[in-house]
Amino acid sequence: MHAMIRPIIVLICFCFSIAMKAQVVEGNQDTCFVQPYKKQLVKNAIIVSTATALAFTLDKPVNNWMQGLAKSNGSGVADVANVFGEKTILIPALGATWGISYLIKDKRLKQTSWNAIKAVAVTAIATEGIKISAGRARPFTNEEPRSFHPFSNTDKYKSLPSGHTSLAFAVFTPFAESYSRWIYAVPASVAFARMYKNKHWFSDVVLGGSIGFISGWIFTHHPKKNIQVSADGLIVYF
Repeated sequence: MHAMIRPIIVLICFCFSIAMKAQVVEGNQDTCFVQPYKKQLVKNAIIVSTATALAFTLDKPVNNWMQGLAKSNGSGVADVANVFGEKTILIPALGATWGISYLIKDKRLKQTSWNAIKAVAVTAIATEGIKISAGRARPFTNEEPRSFHPFSNTDKYKSLPSGHTSLAFAVFTPFAESYSRWIYAVPASVAFARMYKNKHWFSDVVLGGSIGFISGWIFTHHPKKNIQVSADGLIVYF
């Protein structure tokens, strides 16, 4: 199988396995309520899968444009945006937000931050798994976008997907969906910064953003509180 096709298939399988396996596990299902959710989830899965597939064709020209932009403008703005994808900052901040929600007895904030925590857990596992199995070379190695070194577990070969971008979308998607969709500007700026700093290809940030978005969207919009995800006999409840 061509190395460039592998991550696309991984994304499609990831999106559709969640779309097909997510089930309500408490109470009676209200068919009229659940079906619109499933349709929207499948629609989102198709959109993000298609976007990632198309992004692979634009990796080189987008990288060239970004590096030209970086040379003429410096990296000040990108450095600031990059902070919002740092796990050492985002995860403690998210935990603190969840704790504060209990202190101020804000149910909406508590549920939203808890949804984000669950999304981060799922996203982290998916992101790291794909990074290691794909082994894609980062742009700064001066290798081509099609350069893959599966299971090398070396940072310079862990470009796909962008961890900063997937984490940012996992954290901010529940808040964007619950409060204001203008919040999506934050993880979008992280995606821009990762390309601007020559850390990732365009398809890396699209795939990372897709994983984080799908995870955050599911935990925000699932029609019931508990979700069951099963794969090869392993059942996980959220």
